[in-house]
Amino acid sequence: MKKILIFLLLFPFCSSENLDIVEKNSVETSILETKETGNTSTTTSIAVTQLETFEEVLYTVQKDLSSVSYLAPKQFLNANLEIVEGITSEITGEFNLTLGKCDLADSCLQVRNLIVSADLSTLKSSSGIRDSAIQNKWLESKIFPNAVYTVDEIVFPNNNFDSKIDETIVGVLSVRNIEINVPFSITAFMKDDKVYVLGVTEIDTTWFGFDAPTKFNAWEVLNPIGIKISIVAEK
Repeated sequence: MKKILIFLLLFPFCSSENLDIVEKNSVETSILETKETGNTSTTTSIAVTQLETFEEVLYTVQKDLSSVSYLAPKQFLNANLEIVEGITSEITGEFNLTLGKCDLADSCLQVRNLIVSADLSTLKSSSGIRDSAIQNKWLESKIFPNAVYTVDEIVFPNNNFDSKIDETIVGVLSVRNIEINVPFSITAFMKDDKVYVLGVTEIDTTWFGFDAPTKFNAWEVLNPIGIKISIVAEK
């Protein structure tokens, strides 16, 4: 069983976190996550293994293990930039996976009928006033609660049936009944019959029909806004 060492470093993406990938020859995969608030770090080792082929397996998102969040740069007048984060676990979704031989590489991973929906009206940040303004004024998530991301079909070349991929996936993001093609940079791996996905992207609020919030020239939120997803799905 072939294994390789890959370090995933969460890097600044509209936030204090890093996401960078460095490949080395070894026998395991390590995910190293560092937090801005402290000097400590936690490391989780994940083996990259070779999988058996499978076809059209349906995976369902587990909302108690998943989350989606926004990372908004907030600039105060004559002050430093602050990153505001709001998060929700009100996520549903499903997709079909097939892993098999193909002409593009040693193996290919096919994703079909992917749909992931998040309830934006349940986003929570460190400020209840901010959350209420997002619901009723800026994003109007009480009127337009659902953000939906869909992919009809996409095929990823896969190295020798590896259980992990680092790729870019392009799908349609629907917010406020406006649909935009949006790419996500993802790292995904399979372990114990579960699929784990970490993805990041950037969006501009004007794409979806509203300006970034401002208040009396005291502060303004800057585009683009970072979006981060963490999904666990199982059969």
